[in-house]
Amino acid sequence: MRVCSIYPKEESEKAISNYTKQLNANQEKAGIKIVPLTYVAGTSKDLLSEIDALRDVMCRMYSAVHIQHEYNLLGGFGIPFFKLYKKLNKTDIKVYTTMHNVLSQKEKFSSGILKTFLRKKLYIYQNSAIRKSSNKVIVHAKFFKDILVKEYKFPEEKVIVLPQGIREDIKLMDKEKAKKELNLKGNIYLVIGSLIPDHGADVIIKQADKIKGTILVVANSKAINDRNDSRIKDWLNYNRNLVKERGLKNVRFDIKDLPYELWWKYFAAADVVLLPYKGGIGSGIFADCIATNKPMVGSDIKYFNEFARDWNFIKIARKEEDYPKMIEEIMKKENFQFEEYKKEYGLTNLANKYKEIYKWKKH
Repeated sequence: MRVCSIYPKEESEKAISNYTKQLNANQEKAGIKIVPLTYVAGTSKDLLSEIDALRDVMCRMYSAVHIQHEYNLLGGFGIPFFKLYKKLNKTDIKVYTTMHNVLSQKEKFSSGILKTFLRKKLYIYQNSAIRKSSNKVIVHAKFFKDILVKEYKFPEEKVIVLPQGIREDIKLMDKEKAKKELNLKGNIYLVIGSLIPDHGADVIIKQADKIKGTILVVANSKAINDRNDSRIKDWLNYNRNLVKERGLKNVRFDIKDLPYELWWKYFAAADVVLLPYKGGIGSGIFADCIATNKPMVGSDIKYFNEFARDWNFIKIARKEEDYPKMIEEIMKKENFQFEEYKKEYGLTNLANKYKEIYKWKKH
């Protein structure tokens, strides 16, 4: 079994790229031959050219193509995805798409009326292309499947729910040692990832005076995933001004390049990870928390609620002002279900599930 794996290069899109490489490595161990086809996120020319070059031999070379999808991963407002799927339609190869996010037509966007209208139209057409061209579509949560089936008319049997696989190879340093090396003391509440409005760092900063401990905001200094440096800088300045205006002493920003050894050191130092997300989005940080055995407090969105119903390592702040209380509650908890979750959704087990999916034959 030989699968062509299409995903962005890590230097241009960190989260999806690194996750796909980890999944591919585990699939190789499961006996699947993975051939990567990578591209610079935000561009499509080289990828589409390579698909053109391979098109006539793809069925002989590969059992399937597996595309990692995010709406604007190819740039151009997602329009190049239409070309990609059109080119693949001209072959007989099986196509699998992992949709890392599914945005509802009911989603409330902060953009203007015209921009929101056009954006939602693009989602309709892009999801339609994915529906028509993919033999199977993988999503990381049940509510994503519900959106695809109910709003975008995907056949229910076409969509498979497989939560994002959990890395099993993370070995964290001792918590107190990590705190010492990072010049931290006391309870540490970590907000980490892309510094964009949707990730809600401001939600926590506005309540920092009610939180007993250090709020540690960690992000890359450049817009790796967002590809909009000015938006990152503007949002950082907004949050720094919040800290200054309120005279907060327990908020620290670490904005720097984040190689993975430093990324895991921050997780090692954290007591709780905070996920104050806004809107109907998923979270790769959620998977990293489970990999590192870090309890979470998340906002009241469908993605976190779906897991909170069945697992005890995440608390939900029903209102933004509930974060201080939920932090105190989860700090008192013990016996989190991290190992049980990893047993079910660790990358080793997940790779074997994909092996069965790739064997699917169209009847």
